[in-house]
Amino acid sequence: MGLYLSELVVIDVLFVLVASFLAVWVYFQHCYKYWEKKGVPYIKPSFPYGNIKVIFKRTISITTDAKDWYDELKSKGHKFGGVYSFWRKRLVLVDPEYIKDILTKDFQHFIDRDAFSNEKDDPKGTHLFNIQSPGWKSLRQKLTPTFTSGKMKMMFDSLLVCSDYMIDYMKKTVQDGQDLDSREILASFTTDVIGSVAFGVECNSFDSSKSDFRIRGRSMFTGNWLSGLRIFIASFSPEISRKLRLRAMKDPTTTFFTEVVRSTLEYRKKNNVRRPDFLQLLLDMHEEPIESEKHVTFNQIVANTILFFIAGFDTSSTTMNFTLYELARNPEIQKKTRDEINTVLAKHDGKITYEALQEMTYLQQVIDEAMRLWPPLITLGRICTKDYILRDTDVVIEKGTSVMISPLGLGRDPEYFPNPEKFDPERFTPEEKAKRHPYIHIPFGEGPRNCIGLRFGLMQSRIGIVRVLTNFKLSISPKTKLPLTISSEHFLLKSNEKLYLRAEKI
Repeated sequence: MGLYLSELVVIDVLFVLVASFLAVWVYFQHCYKYWEKKGVPYIKPSFPYGNIKVIFKRTISITTDAKDWYDELKSKGHKFGGVYSFWRKRLVLVDPEYIKDILTKDFQHFIDRDAFSNEKDDPKGTHLFNIQSPGWKSLRQKLTPTFTSGKMKMMFDSLLVCSDYMIDYMKKTVQDGQDLDSREILASFTTDVIGSVAFGVECNSFDSSKSDFRIRGRSMFTGNWLSGLRIFIASFSPEISRKLRLRAMKDPTTTFFTEVVRSTLEYRKKNNVRRPDFLQLLLDMHEEPIESEKHVTFNQIVANTILFFIAGFDTSSTTMNFTLYELARNPEIQKKTRDEINTVLAKHDGKITYEALQEMTYLQQVIDEAMRLWPPLITLGRICTKDYILRDTDVVIEKGTSVMISPLGLGRDPEYFPNPEKFDPERFTPEEKAKRHPYIHIPFGEGPRNCIGLRFGLMQSRIGIVRVLTNFKLSISPKTKLPLTISSEHFLLKSNEKLYLRAEKI
């Protein structure tokens, strides 16, 4: 009697699926010949992931993969090499001279960051970090004056007040006989700081019942399979993402910060209020005539306050978290750091001042060494914006190619840092730094698109560490599962394990 209709439909569907799979397989095999044809050393890919190892968790990140790529290419003696993330081709840089070329010397060929943006459909999600050329330069010029030394000093007292809340909370926690959840405490501190200096609001992050900002900060780094899929499409096919009108930022996050900015702007105008904060600087630029080079739109204010919030609270809290981790593991270094702090403060009548922080050179060595081992941004990416020939080769990097740099790989490279797992701030004395290539330690990036807020981030981190070390002696709690390992699920550095510190009040 022949096959039933339903059986024929199943056969047709299976045929289409098999044919589609074969077509995709053929396409990928063609893509995977790209670096070989160009005569570029490469790491052998596997269908369909290419060289990606971390697939479909809560999100998708190539941060830890980039470190593995660096290590493999370095072990084979290559100065650069090709990899694939699914079908997308990437060039991994190993030699610091090439890194210098791409980030600084020949920057005009690598203007754009490898970060998704969709300015047409998502203007409030397009900020200084992900904006593409030609708009980045104008925006950078507008925002640069907000991070001068004078502006840092203007915000200094607000940071000290926020650190008081942190120390009060820590004292109470220690008095109650509890260990300290380092990451949460430091993230609450930096959230309070950014709330104050960016939005002019008191966040109360140490009071969980009131902290809308802290809740919003946590939500930015969590997601479900749907947000993971959105990130996947944006990471591996920006063009398709823009056609689908996908956004870089979650809608609830954009809505929250839009309302905060709008209500703050209206309140200050109505009541003629001015505050020494980041938002005020942006509001002043917003009041400039539209044709002025200084003018910023309302959407640009929202987008860049979101960026300031993310970068300001997360990267600084991460830097402090791992710095305190290493100091808790190394009591002699902790004591030496505390002794320097106390010596400098004694010269300033016991007061923490902007100038006093600049004199704490060993503290900066400690922070630099922590960022070597635990760089907050563990992968840097640039997009080739016009064809470029790699120096001393005939290799052409074609427009649209992603170029990857691994600060994590560089920082843990035994050629540059012998016994790299050892925490040793002496690596960052002026004499030792002078022996190394300047593009080996680049936790803030380098060149025209380096981190615009690096001075603010360091000031915030120094204040937090100084306040903690002058109040407590630290050790690792037995609750902490050691050693800490790096999460492969996040774009910014996170550990898989929670860090609990045991603190003894001084």
